[in-house]
Amino acid sequence: MNTQSIPALRPEIWQKELYKDVIDNLFFANKNMIGKDTNNIIQIKDELAKEEGDAITFGLSGKLSGEGVDGDDELEGQEEEISSYAEQVTIDQKRFGVKLKGKLDSQSAAYDMRSDAKEKLAIRLSEFIERQYFIKLAGITSVDLQDVNGTVYSASATWSNSAPIVPAADEAAGTGDRYLCADSDGLDSLAATDVMTLDLITRIKVKAQLSSPKIRPLKIGGENIWVLFLHPWQVADLKAASGNWSLIQRDAEIRGKNNPIFSGALGFYNGVLLHEHEYVPVCQASSDFSPGATAAGAQAFRALLCGRQAGVMAETKFSKFFVEEPFDFKNKVGYATGMIGGIQKPAFNSLDYGVIALDTGATAL
Repeated sequence: MNTQSIPALRPEIWQKELYKDVIDNLFFANKNMIGKDTNNIIQIKDELAKEEGDAITFGLSGKLSGEGVDGDDELEGQEEEISSYAEQVTIDQKRFGVKLKGKLDSQSAAYDMRSDAKEKLAIRLSEFIERQYFIKLAGITSVDLQDVNGTVYSASATWSNSAPIVPAADEAAGTGDRYLCADSDGLDSLAATDVMTLDLITRIKVKAQLSSPKIRPLKIGGENIWVLFLHPWQVADLKAASGNWSLIQRDAEIRGKNNPIFSGALGFYNGVLLHEHEYVPVCQASSDFSPGATAAGAQAFRALLCGRQAGVMAETKFSKFFVEEPFDFKNKVGYATGMIGGIQKPAFNSLDYGVIALDTGATAL
């Protein structure tokens, strides 16, 4: 007698496979930038995987700054109060689905349409999550922003949570606690010639070092490291303007022999690890990243310098799911996947906790 799988278990098996596919497709997971501890760019909070609820509230704290006591001076009564703020991530649901035409069509296909549907759904869900990371980190709330191909990418900008925006006053001034513009006169004066340079990377790194409250760097191999995400057009300008790009690239290769976060990195410069990603947000000329914010003088590319806990993802017991459902007297079958969770950019006393935005133009358009 042949051993067969139990039909009721097949969706569960497929769900596990799809969840693995989603994780494998995530850039942040592949680069070891996401995890449950605080030494990650994206921190996972999974309290709702164990209990019911529609939001996760967690604390953010600043570092100590007191002078302490000397010698045998009394410490009692001189203790320092830790500054802390509560942050909340609200959860929502997102689903994607496909329906196959029918048994006859599936029989005629030269490939396994069921496996293909699962694969396409896994890719779409991972793309959605990845896009949400960048949208939230960049403080985008406008729902009509277009990428360089003219495709709207921010329609779900306010899904689960509306991220804290970059203050319009900072964009107008060209600088702020968590902001830097390549044009010192501000985002509304940005031109295509205001491109990404090594000098801007140095300046934004210094801004992170001197930030208050402190943007804490990642601890990698005993080193303090920030990660800067760049759009491909920003990378093109940076390479063209840099006279020692090969040295910058080699420095990353030396450090990254045994650490995934360096895998595929563009380079390493002045304590900043450079990564390229096409989801780095873009804003069209005369448009804004958030309604009511400063309109960009030219097409703007928002690079993101990230430290610890730049973003938070709330997981639930239904964080990833896969459903297989028959229709039309079992002649057709549909598949759906999605997540119940939330993604947000934490703020400490109204300032982004772990990210600085850097807006530039680009000449290679």
